[in-house]
Amino acid sequence: MKLQLALDTADLAHGLELAGKTAMHVDVIEAGTPLLIREGIRAVRELRRRFRGRPIVADIKVIDAGEPIAELAFAAGANIVTVLGCAADEVIERVVRSARRYEGMVMADSLSVPDIRQRAYELNQIGVNSLCLNRRGMRRPKSREERVRMIEELVTSIELPVYLAGGIDAAELASLRHLPLAGVIVGAAIAEDPSPRDAAKKMRELLDN
Repeated sequence: MKLQLALDTADLAHGLELAGKTAMHVDVIEAGTPLLIREGIRAVRELRRRFRGRPIVADIKVIDAGEPIAELAFAAGANIVTVLGCAADEVIERVVRSARRYEGMVMADSLSVPDIRQRAYELNQIGVNSLCLNRRGMRRPKSREERVRMIEELVTSIELPVYLAGGIDAAELASLRHLPLAGVIVGAAIAEDPSPRDAAKKMRELLDN
């Protein structure tokens, strides 16, 4: 299971510092949506320049235009560009075309998707490479056991590799690490810890052990 660091800060210097402290413990580095909105595609370019050994995600959440936006991200060095799963098929197809030109990949975000299983099947047919199962907007059972069971049932019914996002901390990761997830996307639990390096290291050890 991969550990993806989401840089959701709007400050590029802070994001680069955070990535520098934690890169040795994470598999993937994500230029989060707030960072991209403030700093533009420069954020992707800087992450690629400094962290050549790590895949870079541009969390653009494309919902319109498609190809021109994806081209900017892939040309700047992104390996993966995100789209909203609720976007029109035609838009997502254009992003997939761009990804193939750059030997990149497309991740769809489940935000605002009413039937995730059905849409995941359709996205797979279009050529999307993975799904970000975003717990924001999903029903949240009260107990951790119920949450884990719900995620497991959903993940095992989806053919695409699934990354889980949305408020994951080390305590919950200990419960999630046995699920057939391709990865987890973690932002605040690392970024807001007094020692981001130690927080990332702890999560890495949980996944490895």
